[in-house]
Amino acid sequence: MLKPSFALSILFLPFTFHSIQAQGQPQRTETSAGTATVSGRVTLKGEPARGVTVLLLEQRANANNSPRDKTDESGRFRFTGLAAGRYSISALAPGYSSPGASAMDRGGQALNVAEGEKIENISLELRRGGVIAGTVTDSQGRPVVEEMVKLSKLSKDGKPQGSGFYTMNFEMYRTDDRGAYRIFGAPEGRYLVSVGLDQRERAIGVTSYRVFYPRAYYPGVDSETEAKVVEVSEGSEATDVDIKLPEPKQTCEISGQVVDADTGQPVAGVEVVIGSLNPDGTPSGGWTGNGEKSGANGEFRLTGVFPGRFGLFVSPGNNFAPTARGARNEAGADGFISEPVILNVEDDVAGIQIKVRQGASISGVAVIEGTNDPKILSKLSQVNIYTSVMVGNRNSFTMASGGVGRINSDGGFRVRGLQAGKVMFSAGESLNTRGLVLTRIEHNGTTMRDGIEIEAGQHLTGVRLVLAYGTLKLRGELKIVGGAAPDGLRFRVVARRVDQTPQGQNADVDARGQFLFENLLPGEYDVGAFPSSNPTSGQLDPQIMRLIFSLKERVVVTGDNTQPVVLVLDLSRKEGNR
Repeated sequence: MLKPSFALSILFLPFTFHSIQAQGQPQRTETSAGTATVSGRVTLKGEPARGVTVLLLEQRANANNSPRDKTDESGRFRFTGLAAGRYSISALAPGYSSPGASAMDRGGQALNVAEGEKIENISLELRRGGVIAGTVTDSQGRPVVEEMVKLSKLSKDGKPQGSGFYTMNFEMYRTDDRGAYRIFGAPEGRYLVSVGLDQRERAIGVTSYRVFYPRAYYPGVDSETEAKVVEVSEGSEATDVDIKLPEPKQTCEISGQVVDADTGQPVAGVEVVIGSLNPDGTPSGGWTGNGEKSGANGEFRLTGVFPGRFGLFVSPGNNFAPTARGARNEAGADGFISEPVILNVEDDVAGIQIKVRQGASISGVAVIEGTNDPKILSKLSQVNIYTSVMVGNRNSFTMASGGVGRINSDGGFRVRGLQAGKVMFSAGESLNTRGLVLTRIEHNGTTMRDGIEIEAGQHLTGVRLVLAYGTLKLRGELKIVGGAAPDGLRFRVVARRVDQTPQGQNADVDARGQFLFENLLPGEYDVGAFPSSNPTSGQLDPQIMRLIFSLKERVVVTGDNTQPVVLVLDLSRKEGNR
């Protein structure tokens, strides 16, 4: 007796809707960018799902190659000619979800693909998703139109952890002309449903609107603890999940002038932003603005600011100068820094004065060691140099915003707009500069392993950044034994060469527990792990954190045939499990 198969074939892509008829033969996508292969099978209730679109999305920024395939009569798919890289793979069908998919991986399972690798037997399971539907009304009972509804899935310990699934059909989250919404394809679980803008403590925001609705949770309360949980099971429908919003609030307008702290003269062309504060009133590092620059007389105006307590200062973005092609070139063309003006805003505020001064700067030369290949040497001018500043000592410090500097064609660089403190360097990696690694930092011939101290307003010269071109690979696996990791917990591993700067190279752990480092230099490395996403919004069990950060293996990389490294996270070592 023949087993039944399932034909599911609708694909959602951003801003488009494609209806694809199931075919007897799969429509395969093949690229010529690489030599890797990925294949597997899609099932529904244990049976092959035919005609299902399988999407392979490259996770790097600006990726425009998204091959897709359709499963055959046996539910099988196959991608060939793939370039090495980090991908997410997903089976897409409206109203269905896939266990193991991650919102961080754009709705799929993460895959680290090496050049020439043959990955087989990828299993993608489809399950009927649930439906959450209702209406959103204002305090007068009128429908609220085109308002976005937010889902927050709860972890096992009841903490919100994001939507819990990814969809390209964003319109289903938006209320229609009746204030109605219908979200489908939600994986089974427990959810909070809310509408409006978040006004949590220390939250900051700038919007284009002069009024906004504060966040309200189903059925119409203002806190997560009072919210009613919506239970979703496979194929279930939760209707009448209605939310009544409170009275809208006004956003604020802040205006004033930017002046030079020494001369009192107006400063034009800088952006003023708002920044979040720590409980002790110090800046926490987050900031946002609307992109507008101060005028000829230093005047500025920030509209659409959420009420709250925050700092007002000039944007670290002033450390960028545009080139003729519109790219960001030398850091700190203005080089201004300022102390934050602390505000507790509930209404419009005028007459604020922001005092700025020239920040410190560092200049020097960057070189590539160990090669005379013109193709590699030409990459130097495409490297961005990133800096961050540690203010204070290692026992009590804050990280101040640094700058970014593009290396010139002759190897020279300059980074401006720096706070006083210890400056840390790192080299940004792009597709064109992949393989270039910052190996050490020198100042006047001395290797600076722990950063470079700089004083307020100092112009430090004689810094030498030494890069090298790595070609080796190191594979590895993260195994979890002695228990199950919390739902949604994702990992990243770091490989640091023991004789280099502490920057290291990071690699994501995919759904198979595999990770891959590429473009490594020969040498001895320490390989460790850390959580890259937290399923409990910052409340991960401290014991699990301790176990993760205790993972470390030392390996000598001599060639691409180096033995894979294995990290074992033994959850039975938690206190109380012994």
